[in-house]
Amino acid sequence: MINFANVASDAQVAPSTVREHYQLLEDTLIGFFLLPWTNSKRRKAISTAKFYFFDTGVTHTLAGTKQLERNSDLFGRSFEHFVAMEIRSALSYRRMRESLRFWRSTHGHEVDFVVGGRFAVEVKAKARVSERDARGLKAFQEEQAVRHYYLVSQDRIERKSEGVEYIYWETFLTRLWGQA
Repeated sequence: MINFANVASDAQVAPSTVREHYQLLEDTLIGFFLLPWTNSKRRKAISTAKFYFFDTGVTHTLAGTKQLERNSDLFGRSFEHFVAMEIRSALSYRRMRESLRFWRSTHGHEVDFVVGGRFAVEVKAKARVSERDARGLKAFQEEQAVRHYYLVSQDRIERKSEGVEYIYWETFLTRLWGQA
């Protein structure tokens, strides 16, 4: 999530300058803002946007990353980024005008992606997911804002429980590109 004031403080420039630089990155298609879904009725949602570069390679180069460890936090963020790019690409390719957003409550419940009124996606890079991994999706279900709830992971055991579909990432992408 982007906090322009913190970045400005670290860089010793005005927050407006930082905002303009991020806008320049977006205008030149180097990255994009993922805006928050703020229509919450049951839980107060945060309103700070996230920023994604168009390619995880750019992110890794800027951070000086030489290698991705399979079970690292960086691997998890990269996997989430990969799914974000796939959703964004599928929506663009099919010329769908669905919004792509994320949701996070002030109490820390989070859903990585909310696609219009169609579906919500939580991404986990784990090989084995549990009910606990779907807490954000279950909290978001209370909003009754979308029709489908997916927990996308590297767990090959697919199932449905309490309205959440636990789905292997390749299956999710096949469905996404098949019906997006």
